[in-house]
Amino acid sequence: MRRGVQRWIGLLVVCAFIPGCLLNSVQSISRASRTKPDRDHAIVVIGMGLDETWPYSEFQLTFPEYSVEKQSITGNCFHYNRIEATVPSNPAKVRYFAFEVPANAYVYLSTLGLVDANRAPSPIGQAFIAPPGATVYFGDYVFVGNKTTEFQRDINAARAATKELLPRDAVLVPAEPTTAPGARMFICTP
Repeated sequence: MRRGVQRWIGLLVVCAFIPGCLLNSVQSISRASRTKPDRDHAIVVIGMGLDETWPYSEFQLTFPEYSVEKQSITGNCFHYNRIEATVPSNPAKVRYFAFEVPANAYVYLSTLGLVDANRAPSPIGQAFIAPPGATVYFGDYVFVGNKTTEFQRDINAARAATKELLPRDAVLVPAEPTTAPGARMFICTP
């Protein structure tokens, strides 16, 4: 019995240090669902593109779940909800991704410079609300080079590109933005 307990403890310690072991309730949508999200979930659409070559093998966006009430990223070393989208590093037009997520706010965190489409600086830590039962579009994130990601919104392009991914009766609407003070990653330590 003692050996079994040691194995479980060892597994938990390993999972705390390997991000792939963390539980994530966010699900990527690869084909259309027949029903809208329930009262505890939402569907989120995000666009990604590259005008310039990203200096690494893949370009990834991560949106951790954020508690507006607590002003912090939710989760812990074992359960951490986050939207993750990845594209190859080569220049490409905007590609759209859809996710079923627990209804809440999600924050874009990056060490890159983020500007909106008309080149006005945007705050790092911009969050978007994914309300229960809704189908929302956060926006497009396009790497334009020089460590800068441009934020754009083209709801019509997002609707056209995700028509086959979303439930038939879903209406894609722009997500409501909110500020995310205190949006910092948590650190798992023993």
